[in-house]
Amino acid sequence: MSHDPEEKFAAAEATSPPASIAGVETRRPGYSIYVWLSGDKLECRCSYVPHDQGDMISRDELNALLKISGVREGFLEEALEDFIAKATAGQPLSMLLLASGTAAVAGMDGVLIYTAPPSVVATHVVDESTDVDMHNVQTFINVMPKDEIGRIVPADPGVPGRTVTGVTIPAKPGKPLNLAVGKNIEVQADGLLIATAAGRVCVVSHEISVAQQYVVSGDVNFRVGSVVFNGFVEVRGDILDGFNVTAVKGLRVNGNIGACHIKSDGDITFCGMDGQEKGTIECGGALTANFIHEATVTAAGSVNVAVELHNCHINTLGRIVVNRGAIVGGSYTALAGIETRKAGSASSVKTMLRAGFDYRDIPELERVSAELDTINSLLAQESSLGKSDRLRTLQTELSEELKTIYQHSHEFSNPKLNVTSILYDNTFLRLGKSGKQKLDERTGPFSVIENSVEGGLRFLPLTSLDLHAQDIETSRVKDVP
Repeated sequence: MSHDPEEKFAAAEATSPPASIAGVETRRPGYSIYVWLSGDKLECRCSYVPHDQGDMISRDELNALLKISGVREGFLEEALEDFIAKATAGQPLSMLLLASGTAAVAGMDGVLIYTAPPSVVATHVVDESTDVDMHNVQTFINVMPKDEIGRIVPADPGVPGRTVTGVTIPAKPGKPLNLAVGKNIEVQADGLLIATAAGRVCVVSHEISVAQQYVVSGDVNFRVGSVVFNGFVEVRGDILDGFNVTAVKGLRVNGNIGACHIKSDGDITFCGMDGQEKGTIECGGALTANFIHEATVTAAGSVNVAVELHNCHINTLGRIVVNRGAIVGGSYTALAGIETRKAGSASSVKTMLRAGFDYRDIPELERVSAELDTINSLLAQESSLGKSDRLRTLQTELSEELKTIYQHSHEFSNPKLNVTSILYDNTFLRLGKSGKQKLDERTGPFSVIENSVEGGLRFLPLTSLDLHAQDIETSRVKDVP
């Protein structure tokens, strides 16, 4: 230990506490010790200056001084042992931590942990330098009934702390979650949120709900992207080329639809569609429009068009009705009958109409018919008796299979065509089980049904599609003497 007064002064200065920390100095013949408590009482630090004369500090003396300073707990045993070992060896010590309290831990705020995040409508920039399909930038997180949306985690009260003086430090509790539960959500006892309806999760003004309707205020374009939604979609503008919409509960478009793929399990309503031979519609209900051009349509319900069907391929389990215009070009199959003001065109565009037949049977019908044609052709060329017998057996089997397809019973079948103005030539008609027949130009109004007695077709005065062809034909056959 140095005996130079200047060195002792320098050592004492080195152990002086920062001005921001209050300390208590105790002087003894052999040493001086400073005990400091931090302002929050979470730390106790000590500095030690040995003197030339007198005994060094003992552990009992240190304990007594700490107790006088108010330190009751949080002692760091290894630090205390180290302090005493160095002090008794005559080493000056500066601000060594001898006791430490426990800080309070603030509670976590209440939160909602999502399983299905809420939908977000964002604005996207088209970047032609990348390979990203910007038509598909809009993604909804959909939920179905009984799907888990998320879980509410309540606010945490926090964990209290303790000072080295033995005082409890209260914890700041977390803030409760500011969230109201709205429509179509059930809250379970454990805070689990369960959807009670199909739709998307929305949070608006601190209220969470499942929205069953999605409204696009303008066009479906690069700003919105293609839409897939478990509920009902309303588009107040147009659906531009290349943007697809799937709306499980139904779709209403105030404007027009381009070359898009449209799908819904419910009804679909729109102004018009220019499919450009690429657009498709899958409709699980009824379809209503002003016009449809160059599109492929399948529908479980009726297809009702105000003005025109042009170069389309339409299959429906309901009716096809064109009120004020024409069915021109393409092919049309309707289980419950067809009615139009005009069929075909003055320029003799080929138009195929089929009523009273389930379009779902057409692939099988075409397969069997093609195989039967092949067998018939082979029979015409075959001279070997053995091979002819085998071919005739196949011919009989295929004929029975074809007959079975035609005999499929459908409650809503109505093999009937209504024309209220004119039917042009190069229009082909198939009613129920009858073969394809090319019709000559004929002025309406009239109804066409099968002639079950003589074969071919019956042209009759116009009657509503509500009056089924089978009932008309049965009545006429009974009246024949």
